[in-house]
Amino acid sequence: MQGLNAILGKSSHLKVLRVLHRAKERLCGREIQRRTGLSNRATMLALEALCEQRVLVMEETASKYWFKPNPVNYLWLKAIRPALEAEDAFWDDLRKLVRRSVKPIPEAAIVTGVLARELDSKMGPIDLNLLYAGGRQRLQAYACLERLREKVDQRYALAITVTFMDMRNMDDPEFQTLWQRIAREGVLLFGKLP
Repeated sequence: MQGLNAILGKSSHLKVLRVLHRAKERLCGREIQRRTGLSNRATMLALEALCEQRVLVMEETASKYWFKPNPVNYLWLKAIRPALEAEDAFWDDLRKLVRRSVKPIPEAAIVTGVLARELDSKMGPIDLNLLYAGGRQRLQAYACLERLREKVDQRYALAITVTFMDMRNMDDPEFQTLWQRIAREGVLLFGKLP
């Protein structure tokens, strides 16, 4: 049996495994390449290595090669799939942490930045934007900021930057770029955007 070093030792392997885990169906090599953003060569080498290690199975048809996770591979079942499922549950876990840690609870909580864009090459801080109906609530929530930073650092080993926003100031020109960024890449943790 191959160890996790051989399976997860390259970022291309991990990208391919993520794509196939999220797909929930078999995919052809070209579609895997498109979804991972890897070059053709890097995708094919990763697929070949993962098939060799029996983490993936390949089905050959007349026109294409199809790939999917090997449902009976021990490391897929006991280590890789649970890790990918935990990674997928990150946003739900962060949502719960913010709701428990920030009082009063904001009207909406949105994450932007590197993590929201799912850029695997960089690990940046969590850019959290909290939207409040009024200034008093914003000031009360600001008192929770240090506690939130500590909890995020302990749980995820990530830094966090928080922007407190007031619904009454949404139309101000200084916030327009922020709203554009939220619309483009934001991950809504909870609440509704006006």
